[in-house]
Amino acid sequence: MALTATTSLGRAPSQIVGGWEVGLVALLLLLYLGGALVNPAFFGSTGAFHSLLRDTSRVAIIAVGVTFVIINKDLDLSVGSTYGLVAVVFARLFAPSFLDLGVVTSVILCILLGVLIGLVNGVLVTILKVPAFIATLTILFIGRGFVLALTHGQAIYYPAKATGYPLFFHLGETNLLGFNNQVVIFVVVAVIGAYVLAKTRWGYETFATGGNEQAASYAGIPTNWVRIRAYLISSLCAALAGLMSAAQDKGVTPLYG
Repeated sequence: MALTATTSLGRAPSQIVGGWEVGLVALLLLLYLGGALVNPAFFGSTGAFHSLLRDTSRVAIIAVGVTFVIINKDLDLSVGSTYGLVAVVFARLFAPSFLDLGVVTSVILCILLGVLIGLVNGVLVTILKVPAFIATLTILFIGRGFVLALTHGQAIYYPAKATGYPLFFHLGETNLLGFNNQVVIFVVVAVIGAYVLAKTRWGYETFATGGNEQAASYAGIPTNWVRIRAYLISSLCAALAGLMSAAQDKGVTPLYG
């Protein structure tokens, strides 16, 4: 019966070609062309376009993670402060004027911080039933407070020590093909995110939970875990973006995130 029903439905329609996303991309192209006409010195140069792609890659990676949360009909306002907090914590761990740890240890601790923030968000929203807007807005303010406290309102830089770890800090540099490595990282994250949503059990569970949480629960889907998992993915993407920013700038400022 199930096989017959699946066969009769045929292949699912494409989620990109012919969808509303095409109109959005067309609108963005028109906006960029309009900017090039108004200010050709900036928007018309290849260097500016490259910088735009580089800087937007971090925001786009965060957007990939938040997509899982939004599909669940939840909200995550804390990604900006997570991005900034992870970058600042990395600077505090790595900078010679502070803890002076190695880059591997610093990165692992920052990833664990991202996991912790996502777990706190998920537990607040799913287990404690705090509205997602209130829960994630609270974490946003707490994160911003930690950023200001850890930086003391001053920038933290470590360019000299960064030269000893070219593998990590090359993430923020231009590669041999002429574009920044952060663009490559975004493409990889976007492809993985799209594949997970469209082709894996995680994706099916996410769409089912967002479509009808009660029906998904009756179908045996652990909806609370699905929602917590989405917050974990969102925070990990924000943490990755923060690490990429710290690698590019070889330092942080209190305004991060």
